[in-house]
Amino acid sequence: MTCAPQPPTFRLLDAYVGWEETGPPGDTGLAGFDDPAGVRLAYAGASPEGPTRRALLPWFPDRRLAPGCRPGAWYLAVPGGPRLLRRDACGWTPVWRGDRDPGLARHPVSVAARGHRIALVERDRVLVWRREGEQLAGVVAIRGARRAALAPGDEVLVSREDGTALWRFGSDGRPRGVLRTGIPGEIVGLLAGPGRTIWVLADDGSLRIFRGGPHRPFRPATLEELAAAVPPSGLVSAGEDGFCLKENGADGATTRCYTWRGRPRPAGPPEPEAYVTAGEYVTGLIDSGLSRCRWHRVRVDADVPPGTAVGVRIVVSEDHRYAESDWQTAPPGTTDFLVDQPPGRFLTLRLRLSGDGATTPVVRRIRLDFPRATSADLLPPAFRQDPAADDFTERFLSLFDASLEELDRVIERHPALLDPAGVPDRALPWLAGLLGLSFEAGWDARTRRALLAAAPELYRRRGTPWALKEAVRVVFGVTPVLDELAGDRRWAQVRRLASGSGPGLGAVRLFGRSSSRFRVGGSALGGAPLRAFGDPDGDPLAAHAHRFRVLLPVGSADERALGRLVERQAPAHTAGSVRLGGAGFVVGARSTVGVDTAFVPLPPPVLGGALRLNRDGVLRPGPKGARAGVSAGTISAVGVHTQLS
Repeated sequence: MTCAPQPPTFRLLDAYVGWEETGPPGDTGLAGFDDPAGVRLAYAGASPEGPTRRALLPWFPDRRLAPGCRPGAWYLAVPGGPRLLRRDACGWTPVWRGDRDPGLARHPVSVAARGHRIALVERDRVLVWRREGEQLAGVVAIRGARRAALAPGDEVLVSREDGTALWRFGSDGRPRGVLRTGIPGEIVGLLAGPGRTIWVLADDGSLRIFRGGPHRPFRPATLEELAAAVPPSGLVSAGEDGFCLKENGADGATTRCYTWRGRPRPAGPPEPEAYVTAGEYVTGLIDSGLSRCRWHRVRVDADVPPGTAVGVRIVVSEDHRYAESDWQTAPPGTTDFLVDQPPGRFLTLRLRLSGDGATTPVVRRIRLDFPRATSADLLPPAFRQDPAADDFTERFLSLFDASLEELDRVIERHPALLDPAGVPDRALPWLAGLLGLSFEAGWDARTRRALLAAAPELYRRRGTPWALKEAVRVVFGVTPVLDELAGDRRWAQVRRLASGSGPGLGAVRLFGRSSSRFRVGGSALGGAPLRAFGDPDGDPLAAHAHRFRVLLPVGSADERALGRLVERQAPAHTAGSVRLGGAGFVVGARSTVGVDTAFVPLPPPVLGGALRLNRDGVLRPGPKGARAGVSAGTISAVGVHTQLS
């Protein structure tokens, strides 16, 4: 504080410093003590800490459902009915009907799909089909089968009811071994992701995600890691009455709901996340380290949606003994209040959260200030002789001290607002406006931060080739080739021989005076352009002066966005152009290696394709074998061993 006689001391209660928990979080009705997002009401059910089963449905659907390979395709196992339904543009239809029904499936309990393969799980076996159910690939004999997943390498993973091991089989039914996961609880979800990674959802009183593989141990994982590795499906809800799928169509996102027999049903209101209605926890003794400490202030950083409440109670004591009547209760809705307690070394805090079951308050941090330090300490002793008046003066001046402290915090944090790496993404355009920068709509936050960090050096060297290339590298991630056309002014130059003899500049003219521009008495009327400015003798030097070209490999940047960037970064007296390389180069024209050239073997000749006889096609190998193009370290002759394409 600006007017405080000494710097404030405080104790934080949050996920980084700790919440001084006195018991297991599940017993308090609260969750998130280790979550930087804050403490909240726990979920009702088997997973108080989250994620909930509904949040995991896009990756671990109900075992009767499996997403297909095509967008919007799903498979539904129906015990006692058509046995297996497939959803396509015409709705849910049986995979096998009439003469095509092999009659093998009896009572399926779950289904899995990957690509064109389908696995139908029954109690004592797993049927594996190819070509989306048209060809039976094999039968896996295994008792107590519960779930299956189709993995790369034509492998089938099966979990049983009596453990958490994964049984590995080929699609033909041959066993490939057993994978011991060591996961506690029961497997309620199984997914084979990319990179031969296996994701398992286990229930041991709470839902937990694990990932591993055949040669990797299984370890706990988060929902964020799963979402980054595997794209979610369109399943949004599943219950006793049926399930709902969300799809993106021409008219936007739509949600369609079905029963467990594939019949349409009306979409009801979305089920809210079920939280417990109340939760409370009490901290241990928070030690100030000062005997008879005068605790000053309590500040609660929380989000309190409508229908929820946050209650805080505190008590100060010199030891662990205090009475129930000693608790001080903060007024309802107050998140910042003074401590009105007698001096004591320890403080105990009781936090209570309540809600309506649909939403929850979130407490991110609680700050405890001590000892009491206000601007009243700067007053003469005569103003502090009466204890009652002194207490009122301290509480009254604390109102102004709090306002001044907020101003001090804003001033202290002002330098951080100019740090590109520290400001939020939404503040980057504001920071760019201070530096005179403008962003393209398609640039992500990482590109914007890199451009802001490089802005001082770019401004210092603005107008130089280095600055232009650096700006292109920061935005597009590739260093361009800068071709200054003025360096190629060799219109009237013939290379001088090494001996020093031979023609040079001034001895040979490659263009005529009468054709460069109109000259009275020297040019034919209509045969030369009319230009009424400049010296005609300087045309060879001025044609490409102050012009440059930015060259990039093909596909490395958007040509229009690159052109706008070059236009903003180029000096005002220059004219720049942009060129993205092609697939080859032309002999006799200027080419840049790495932009529009590539030394690769020749493609196989195929009649009817891009093949021209006598130009760049060979119908059969010659006596010395097929030509392979340019080979490093081998003597090659253009037209004999090599071909330019």
